[in-house]
Amino acid sequence: MTNCNIIFGILTVSERTTHQTTCGKEHIRIHILPALGKRKLTDLTRRDIQAFVSSLGKDRKALSPKTIRVIHGTLHALLAAAKRDEILFRNVADDCTLPRVTQTKAKAITTDQLKPFLEAIKHDKFYHIYYIAIFFGQREAEVLGLRWDDVYWETNSIVIRQQLQIVPNTKPAQYQLVPPKENKQRRIILAQSAMRILRCQLIKQQSMQLQAGSMWSNPLDLVFTNEFGKPLHHFAVYSHLKAILDSCGMKDFTFHSLRHSFATISIENGDDIKTVQANLGHHAAAFTLKIYAHVSDRMQQNSAARMEELISSLGTAE
Repeated sequence: MTNCNIIFGILTVSERTTHQTTCGKEHIRIHILPALGKRKLTDLTRRDIQAFVSSLGKDRKALSPKTIRVIHGTLHALLAAAKRDEILFRNVADDCTLPRVTQTKAKAITTDQLKPFLEAIKHDKFYHIYYIAIFFGQREAEVLGLRWDDVYWETNSIVIRQQLQIVPNTKPAQYQLVPPKENKQRRIILAQSAMRILRCQLIKQQSMQLQAGSMWSNPLDLVFTNEFGKPLHHFAVYSHLKAILDSCGMKDFTFHSLRHSFATISIENGDDIKTVQANLGHHAAAFTLKIYAHVSDRMQQNSAARMEELISSLGTAE
């Protein structure tokens, strides 16, 4: 019996599509399989796919336009694999009408807000994590997945090679290291103060290891662990931060706001977009520029001051 006349569903194709991310696999399991998994691939039509995509934005559990587009992209990739295998003559996920994603202004801690925020996190047990996030520009999963082998003391730099993810459907939670977003490694040169924070974290971890004794286990060689060397759960790290942000009057801010803060502060202090893009790991400088196109008051003031200095030097002011 050939693949063409087996009612095998989407999962068979996904198992052969080895590039699927953990997030993509979850979308397949939670959304795609329940809706389309029992259908024969050769019977699917563009109208079926459009109906599925439209259903994702309805009812009480309506998904965001961005998430819907990601799910459609995952489905499109699976059907493309079926087309390559000559199971389908065409990709019926082509030309679907997708919800429009509205670009929202990134919330970021400004330079003026930075000092009180740093004071607020100073005594939290995850202080080093928050400090690194706001001055390195890493995603939360990248911070939690940082290994000591990724730290280069002699060049004051780190290399982002992976991120920490929870293995789906594991209780208690099991963790794995997966490639960073866009599958792109990147090197970040750090300020001396940031390197000192990493040295403090190394001393802290060595102390925890001594106290834990034979119970210590850090097989992933992670920079940030709990008292016994185990990976940190992202929710525990975020819940601490959320309480701090609320106390600082920043209730709408999230962990990702620290990454936005790094970018905003970098641009305010004169870094060019290409450098910021490289540090953030965005796929293109145009994408970085699109997100951070807004000009802060401080940047406008600095621009006006530079213009005033030029005008004064020319002696043309009345």
